[in-house]
Amino acid sequence: MKKVQVLMSTYNGEKYLREQIDSILAQKGVEVHLLVRDDGSKDKTIKILREYNNIELLEANNVGATNSFFALITLAGDYDFYAFADQDDVWDEEKLIIAIQKLDEYVCPAIYSSNTRLVDGNLNFIRNETLKPITTLGSAIVKNYVTGCTAVFNAQLMRYLKQYTPKNAPFHDWWANLVCLSVGGVSVYDYEPHMNYRQHENNVVSGNDSVWKKWISRFKKFNKPYHRDLMAREIKDNYAELIKKEEEKVLASMINRKYTVEMSTGITIDNILFRICLALGRQ
Repeated sequence: MKKVQVLMSTYNGEKYLREQIDSILAQKGVEVHLLVRDDGSKDKTIKILREYNNIELLEANNVGATNSFFALITLAGDYDFYAFADQDDVWDEEKLIIAIQKLDEYVCPAIYSSNTRLVDGNLNFIRNETLKPITTLGSAIVKNYVTGCTAVFNAQLMRYLKQYTPKNAPFHDWWANLVCLSVGGVSVYDYEPHMNYRQHENNVVSGNDSVWKKWISRFKKFNKPYHRDLMAREIKDNYAELIKKEEEKVLASMINRKYTVEMSTGITIDNILFRICLALGRQ
């Protein structure tokens, strides 16, 4: 049975935390080890976490979600696979084993992610996500398609993630995927959802948004200064000996702020938005 360490960052999550922890510990077909880093909660989150004798808990100062997950990576132990977890979702019982079965065929660094089942605060169904991303480095730099709460990755990738903690990555899941693809790894995307991705007052996604609203939202995301060029430089500088020629071209294009076809082969609207962002200096 494969051993999986689930990395969870919590912050004032008392409302939904028990349901999520219970769903993680109930995973079938794997041996789960849950490592929780609390990011300075002020509510009853710590009290709830202490009710569980079978989780590893670190109480720490508030550094924000992204840095909290990077801290969890540095603290991670020696396991076959790893998974990121939010504090307010509910996982299907087969979520981890499905991901592992898809990753198990690879001996290179590999990361898995998937669509999600959107639900409201009471777990009432809203809709399933229907993303079908192109899982190349160029595409991944243009847009982060890895939803962290779905991400599962192997020990080979964890070794590389432990090697360096970035200074300019806005999201831990985005960074993990970019590192994986840059060092010749594989990014596996599952169109089927295997978890309830809870949408509530602090995490709102409308299942009834019009197509127009969705594209406006997408452009806004592209137009944010996410420091894609700085992330690319950090990867190039710290994993230089592992990066293959084609991936190096993609990273160089971003670093030099010069669009090339390698950046996002096969993408249509993403190409257009990306060129606009380059013209606006929005990396």
